[in-house]
Amino acid sequence: MSNIICLFQPSLAVELVLTELQKNQIEQNNLACFVLDPILSKPIMQSDEKMTKAEFGFIIATIFGVIGASVGFRLQLGPIVWGVCSSFVGFLIGFVIDYLIKIKGKNKPQSFVVISICCQKDQVPDVKSILTNYHVLGLTVIES
Repeated sequence: MSNIICLFQPSLAVELVLTELQKNQIEQNNLACFVLDPILSKPIMQSDEKMTKAEFGFIIATIFGVIGASVGFRLQLGPIVWGVCSSFVGFLIGFVIDYLIKIKGKNKPQSFVVISICCQKDQVPDVKSILTNYHVLGLTVIES
């Protein structure tokens, strides 16, 4: 006997896998499904992935400042005043864009479905091929 444990995202693929396995002589009492609830803690970020909220604002401020200073040579108050003013406007625009992107892009914690399959050793290759056809996230075979 072999136990196969696999990991899926909750979707229709889980139902299709279970139906396909039952068509291939794996009885329902040899299948077990478990839903892993998401953890509601903050994800751990690597130090190189961290980005302050103001960083995008500084990037846009630099771009706007250069353009404002260049255009300021032709305007009445001069390049310094226009460069500073356009940097301030660029920072505000960049900060607002970054804020809106982070609000829209907040990911909800993701849950997973674990399926445990108990089958004969000669059925393992067939079961593995079925699981890989339905985009399994992880798969392990435990021989007993």
